[in-house]
Amino acid sequence: MTQTRRKTRFTRGAALLREDVVTPLHHHDDARDTLVVDVDGERRAMSPCEADGFVTDNFSLPELTDVEHVDGGPRHISRRHVLAGAAAGIGGLLAGSLMPRYSFAATGDGTTARDLLVCVFMRGGFDGLSAVAPVGDSAYYAARPTIAVRPEQTIALDDTWGLNANMAALRPLWDAGDFAVVQGSGSPEISRSHFDDQAAVERAAPANVRSGWLGRHLQTSSAQTGTLRGVTVGSASVLSLATTAMDTLAMSSLDSFDLRTHTPAARGRVRAVLDEMYGAAGGAVAEQADTTFEAIDHVRSVREMGVSTAPGVTYPDSAWGRGLAEVAKVAKAGVGVEVACLDIDDWDMHARLGQAVNSGDWFSSRSRDLAQGLASFREDLGERWATTTVVTMSEFGRRVAENGSGGLDHGQGNTMFVLGGGINGGRVYGSVPSLRASNLVLGDVPVSVDYRQALAEIVTARLGNGANLAEIFPGFTPGDPLGIA
Repeated sequence: MTQTRRKTRFTRGAALLREDVVTPLHHHDDARDTLVVDVDGERRAMSPCEADGFVTDNFSLPELTDVEHVDGGPRHISRRHVLAGAAAGIGGLLAGSLMPRYSFAATGDGTTARDLLVCVFMRGGFDGLSAVAPVGDSAYYAARPTIAVRPEQTIALDDTWGLNANMAALRPLWDAGDFAVVQGSGSPEISRSHFDDQAAVERAAPANVRSGWLGRHLQTSSAQTGTLRGVTVGSASVLSLATTAMDTLAMSSLDSFDLRTHTPAARGRVRAVLDEMYGAAGGAVAEQADTTFEAIDHVRSVREMGVSTAPGVTYPDSAWGRGLAEVAKVAKAGVGVEVACLDIDDWDMHARLGQAVNSGDWFSSRSRDLAQGLASFREDLGERWATTTVVTMSEFGRRVAENGSGGLDHGQGNTMFVLGGGINGGRVYGSVPSLRASNLVLGDVPVSVDYRQALAEIVTARLGNGANLAEIFPGFTPGDPLGIA
């Protein structure tokens, strides 16, 4: 009996295909997360199911064709099936991962003349005062009677600041002058909204600018696009790398960045269908497909180099640690990697932040993972560390006073870390006044250092692109240099 293959219209996840009209909105309570949909110029909050229905009813979407799965792999691989499998673009056929997002970029000529810049985004609102505590400020301890980091639980950095002992893995980098702290850093236009402030910090430009600061850096530093100038783990590129000048691709790890098929033979058939389908379309569609296939082939060649983690180096067994290990492999492969972006999230500690003396408490555990990962990364890179710069960012800091749940609500001023073989470490930059109420801004640490000041110095001194600061950070004029790089 001949079985007719069933066709159905793509509905589940349809909203993901229309990023031009659908925007995710994050709340502290995941159950309240919604999608904001542009309906005739009006923004409406919808559930994922409602948004899928709206997109399905109002936009043309591909049909799905069932594939017959038999021993040796699937049959009836057709254009429609491949298009459906790549519903959100060719990236839909690539293996996914729970690793943090990261992005790679290569210089146009394949050299490593500039530093490798590793930009770490600490999503959720990092509390700098729990990482580097003002150990001599009685107002700090009065504001945080249960969660303040006591002097005996810190490693002294100078007469004012102490590093949380759970981050002791960074002590050797501090002593070597490879680790610096910037206090009172942040954006001057904080709204305390995760979604809005993450977007603002990654743009580092007025709201009407649609690109990201790293994308503008790459665009102005070289006219070459390069196969790996921007690759992001996840379903969408990091906003920091957004630019119309180059393509950005989704990638989870070196091992999994490939066409996802049942067998190697099926991979060849899928590739042939994709080549035919996108090649026949011509224009920008064919060009995008060529770029994607080039990236797949390029990453496979890097994978075949067999670069591995240095003997004796152990990264944390976490998404963060595995992501850093992948960045180190690409850096050591010598393919001209220029920028790597990673996320380390779970810093939104409104309740039960914990105490530094308890290693299993929330901030203690998360900060230890952060520090151990960075220390392992430095050891793994070896000589490559001399031309590497790491900078951490977050959308905002936390309030000075703890709340009734033993946590901290959204604040303003924060702490940045800058690490690397070419930075002036072993120092705390910026300033924070005594944390008594009269010195605070609506109960928050005041922003005394625009975070773009530190980034501008790194771009100038370590990335060699100081001549284009006005394009990289439009609307921002650098002030007196910190001297951090």
